[in-house]
Amino acid sequence: MQDEKYILVDSEESLANLLADLELYEMAAVDTEADSMYHYTTRLCLIQITIGEHHYIVDPLCGLDLAPLFKARAMQTLIFHGADYDLRLLWQTYGFSPKQIFDTMLAAKILGEDHLGLADLVREYFGDELKKENQRADWTTRPLPLEMCEYAIHDTFYLHELCAILVEKLQEAGRMSWLTEQCDALIEHAKHPAPQRKDPWRVTGSAPLSPCALNVLKFLWEWRENQAQELDRPPYKVMPVELMLAIARRSEANFPTVDLEKLPKLPRNFRDERLDSFVNMLQTAVAVPQSDWPERLPKAPPPPVVPNSDLLSVLKTWRDLKAEELELDPSLLANKAQLIWLAAPGDMPWEARYEEAHLMNWQRVLWTEILQQNLPNAKRVGDPD
Repeated sequence: MQDEKYILVDSEESLANLLADLELYEMAAVDTEADSMYHYTTRLCLIQITIGEHHYIVDPLCGLDLAPLFKARAMQTLIFHGADYDLRLLWQTYGFSPKQIFDTMLAAKILGEDHLGLADLVREYFGDELKKENQRADWTTRPLPLEMCEYAIHDTFYLHELCAILVEKLQEAGRMSWLTEQCDALIEHAKHPAPQRKDPWRVTGSAPLSPCALNVLKFLWEWRENQAQELDRPPYKVMPVELMLAIARRSEANFPTVDLEKLPKLPRNFRDERLDSFVNMLQTAVAVPQSDWPERLPKAPPPPVVPNSDLLSVLKTWRDLKAEELELDPSLLANKAQLIWLAAPGDMPWEARYEEAHLMNWQRVLWTEILQQNLPNAKRVGDPD
């Protein structure tokens, strides 16, 4: 790797220099760093930008007004590696969404690369090893240590050259339009956060619990959230889900007694005020009348469509053969949910099946080829007996 240098943007002067530089280029390579592993609320902590020979590290926590940054010329077309999380952070923090992106990870997947990580691609195309020692660093640390800054710029250092290599390969393979469509969809998808769950305390693994244990779990989850907020830590660092479930089950076994000796081993920092708060919470939970305990959730509602099993099996076989021919991951042609819609029973037209499966245009073209190649040799496949 070259002896790269970076420019820290944490003043009006350095921001002005970056803005001037961004007006000279058509696109920029961008990455972000957040603090989800160290704080309760995720914050955008760094924005790395590579343009030309310059590597900028923008500090969103220094109090600068970064609004002009997102109007700059080069920021309208961005290169990312694994863009989804970065796009979401930028949209949630600044309401910013670029007009176009090139996702090198998606490009590698569409080309059928065996390994999709940035470190793998850098090793394959440039023969260099990316630094990994700061992968779990606390990006809210200020002043930013030199080694963290050097680590940060490696995520954009190669993206322009990698983009150029992958564009050429995509054009040779006739798959450039595939990536463009995928990237456009990713930009829009990032603007729509997942809806909040009705009962977020119903964590993975809680479905088999009895109403008694669910009641304890609900109180425990709410207590953990409050503790995490007060301590400014991620909830899982206050108490992992596995321990919460174990405490809920053990509390049911000892109900209505609250006996710390009969509970699973608690974290070492559960002492003094925190331990008292924890015990009080459990005592409040077991005092709740049975009539107010949460109920078990009913079994999952039936899926929107129950596929024709024979058709589903045939379509999966055809998909896998086509993917092997194209040297692609089969899920790119249609994932499980999409296959189910394609295998809907009855005489639904294929175009309607494509629509229900939310296939992209390039996927529709491939599925039309698959059907044209195979349906003439299939006897009324998918029809009821």
